[in-house]
Amino acid sequence: MNNHDEIQVAYKIGQALDRGSDNIERRIRDRLRASRQLALEHQKTAVVGLSLAGIGHFTMEVLLPQARMLAILATLSLGVVGAYYWHKFQQAAENEVIDSALLADDLPINAYLDRGFTTWLEHSSQAPQQ
Repeated sequence: MNNHDEIQVAYKIGQALDRGSDNIERRIRDRLRASRQLALEHQKTAVVGLSLAGIGHFTMEVLLPQARMLAILATLSLGVVGAYYWHKFQQAAENEVIDSALLADDLPINAYLDRGFTTWLEHSSQAPQQ
């Protein structure tokens, strides 16, 4: 049965019930009408609940896997950025020790005579400061 046929059958049942209700006492007819209204209100509530269930399904099946991937990428990015800055801080700490020793003149004379030290000094003074 397709949707159109179901609607026609429901309409015919409704007409038959309406015709039959003419022969019923007024008190019973009013109670049936009230019960029908209550059933229609419950049906509307059930439809809203089902539509929210569709949103929940969409959230669980589509958004949640994407959110997991985004969380993983964010965590990985934070780890890479953190490692980069940690390395930079370590390098700055090493340079601080060397600079302090140079300024305090606590380096042995051999450090000034070392060709690698002179090359490092020239290279570090020419490098752009970040």
